[in-house]
Amino acid sequence: MIFSDPSHKEWTVWDYRLIKAHYILQDWYRDGIPVWWDESDRVTFDAKPRVSKSRAAVERAQEKDSKKKSKSHGVYYVTEPRLMEGEEMPTREEWLEEQEKKKAEPQRRMPPREQHILQGKK
Repeated sequence: MIFSDPSHKEWTVWDYRLIKAHYILQDWYRDGIPVWWDESDRVTFDAKPRVSKSRAAVERAQEKDSKKKSKSHGVYYVTEPRLMEGEEMPTREEWLEEQEKKKAEPQRRMPPREQHILQGKK
């Protein structure tokens, strides 16, 4: 790409395609959702919890840092993936297969909750 090679004088078709893709991702999507869905009156969204190990690591580090008496201005945390011993980084295909398996597995039902007795009522 032209930015990494200063001797590059002309843009190629791929340079234009990469810039266009970057523009689309930056300006037309919010949190991975197309803007035309996000701003539409016809679309609503349900929030679903997801567990992020990388965010959890950052939050733990920030919490630990906030308890210190001396503050370190300008310090921020980033995550670095670390593999379990003997493991390899999962591929996109493996992840997609795992997602399909999860969809195919019957959902476990939660046991019914016990009746709660509110104070003053039976």
